[in-house]
Amino acid sequence: IISSTIACGVFAASEWKYISLTRGFALTIDTNSITNVSEYNYRQNKQFWGKQFVVQDLEQDGLGVGDYKLVLYWINCSANTLGTKAGAVYKKQKDGTFKHESASLANYQVKMDPIIPESNGQSLASHVCP
Repeated sequence: IISSTIACGVFAASEWKYISLTRGFALTIDTNSITNVSEYNYRQNKQFWGKQFVVQDLEQDGLGVGDYKLVLYWINCSANTLGTKAGAVYKKQKDGTFKHESASLANYQVKMDPIIPESNGQSLASHVCP
């Protein structure tokens, strides 16, 4: 019973929460993925998955309506900084399935940048930080 309870907590289904719509992308975060970063010297950071779903094809970036990007973000709530740990692109196929198109390699060190007021970063922080 204990192991099944632990497994359910670790493998909780994604729960995507809408954050904003910018430049044709709907930005959502998986609220079940928000955790403290356990890597050495990074205890003050939280990590979470974000999804950038194309709802309008406004940019010449090779993505179309229905495609999406998954991004693993790090945020430092006390320092008000945000960085990207990893990312991947998925393209919608004619049969309705998604094909993994590309991924950026996970960064060993995450470059944390200041969160700009009234930006998507600030919207993310308002949903992730206590």
